[in-house]
Amino acid sequence: MQKTKLILVGGFLGAGKTTLLGATARRLQRQGVKVGLITNDQAKGLVDTHILSASGTEVEEIAGSCFCCNFDGLMQAALYLRDTAGCETIVAEPVGSCTDLSATLMQPIKSYYKSYFRLAPLTVLIDPFRLKETFEDIKNVQQGSGYIYLKQLEEADHLAINKTDLLDNDHQQFLKTLLQDKFRDYPVHYISALNEKGIQNWLEALDHDQHAGTRIAEVDYDLYAKGEALMGWYNATFIVSHDERLLVPWAEFNYKFLQLLQQVFQREAIAIGHLKTFIKSGPSHLNANLTGKDREISIQGTPFSSSSARLVVNIRAEVTPDLLREIVEDIIDAYTHHHIEFQTIELKHLSPGRPVPTHRYSKVAGN
Repeated sequence: MQKTKLILVGGFLGAGKTTLLGATARRLQRQGVKVGLITNDQAKGLVDTHILSASGTEVEEIAGSCFCCNFDGLMQAALYLRDTAGCETIVAEPVGSCTDLSATLMQPIKSYYKSYFRLAPLTVLIDPFRLKETFEDIKNVQQGSGYIYLKQLEEADHLAINKTDLLDNDHQQFLKTLLQDKFRDYPVHYISALNEKGIQNWLEALDHDQHAGTRIAEVDYDLYAKGEALMGWYNATFIVSHDERLLVPWAEFNYKFLQLLQQVFQREAIAIGHLKTFIKSGPSHLNANLTGKDREISIQGTPFSSSSARLVVNIRAEVTPDLLREIVEDIIDAYTHHHIEFQTIELKHLSPGRPVPTHRYSKVAGN
């Protein structure tokens, strides 16, 4: 059987990995390629999975741990998409707070699964605004989430600057100068996953580059674990309804819900990794996201109204998970005064535990 192409796209929370996976799948499907996607999170109830599945694409989710700590789960999902679903290309997105992917994923895949998969170079997707904020003060990359962010960049085979549709000329020049200084030998791609610009060139570059997992970063797992422990995780699924069965305009609700959360994070000076929501009623659905407390709220989908809908909420922020839950509960309480009821279907809030990879290579394995 012909080898299946396997593309791993890393990158920090809010970089746009889910948008890129969806855009990549659509582009390849238009070319007649059957595509499978794999999502990953520390807990069940991932908005990304709902968004990508809504398009009809084959999606597998690895929940409860990162790919690195559940390598066998990742590969079982990849083999299912290859052998049972018949996918010719698989694209996988690891948890946004994970690094050391080359040592823990790329090298063992090359060693144990080279007969099944043609592994593409590791791409790390970059939010250009977070990149600028991080490197404006070198202390940012010495500890906390900034340390994880730096290590993600260091281990990449290819770097992809996303959200280029939002950049002015000065910001573009800043990025080019920074990357030339810090990452001179790295292939760099400029894309807009939202507008599907630059994706074809990126995919063609991966096809032409036969060297995957060429760098292994030096990662201090104590600093890595401390950086992840600073992040609070909140995943919840609700049935939201009007207590008098009146129609709710869900696009308006979605925007206001995220806006209220944003206002709390701004007031309390809490750094946001990302906020994501997915609302569905019957065949209609909307999703929204916010990637920083001072960023714009983005909503995708066609507005619709109904008396009830399923709401999935994911929040990643540098605050304790208990406080995250309290913030959401306060907002839900405020909605009850407006005759909006929330029925909790599933809820998980946590901070990631110390990473314990299934495999970890100290040297680059052969392609």
